[in-house]
Amino acid sequence: MWTAHLHPRPTALSAPAGGFEMLYDLMKRRRSVRKYSSKAVPREKLLRILQAGTLAPSGADQRPYVYVVVDNPELKRRIREECEAADRAYHQRAPRWMRKWLASKEITPEKPFLTEAPYLVVVVGETDKPYWLASAWVSIAYMILAAEEEGLATLTYTPAKMSFLRELLNLAENHQPVAIIPVGYAGEKLPAKEARIEGKIFYNRFGGAEA
Repeated sequence: MWTAHLHPRPTALSAPAGGFEMLYDLMKRRRSVRKYSSKAVPREKLLRILQAGTLAPSGADQRPYVYVVVDNPELKRRIREECEAADRAYHQRAPRWMRKWLASKEITPEKPFLTEAPYLVVVVGETDKPYWLASAWVSIAYMILAAEEEGLATLTYTPAKMSFLRELLNLAENHQPVAIIPVGYAGEKLPAKEARIEGKIFYNRFGGAEA
């Protein structure tokens, strides 16, 4: 009969000293920011963030995505208008439990960060290449950590509808928008977060011995 191996449950993760400790601290500091300063961001910082994104692992190392950087104020305004209209419609038709959850997180259809942040990075998947969606999201993870290291804030924003971006950004037929990432200096201060492992890690099967 199968028997679960018992493992001690740590009350908190402790990072080993050295380089990983710095990486772990970076991951804890990185937060989703919805308020941005108007302070200009040096383009060199943005380019380093985008370069970090291309270093992420991807299916067969195809890197099946492109980044469309939006810094034109009028274009950012149009993107915000379309996103807010789509999100208002979503909030109206969302089930009651979702509307309640959104309210508890103070998430509304208004998206000022789309015009406040100096840059919007629209991550676009290349759908004619394998594993494009998973690869794009791993790339996003690398970018948001690189942004934190550069002293910049980000948000992984996925509007309720993104088809309008195809025309606005002159996307190709094989392009599928994945997320809009505002990049800029934070206009709000958020505390570091802690890891949550209770009920998240199991050995050998779900519901077996927990970590």
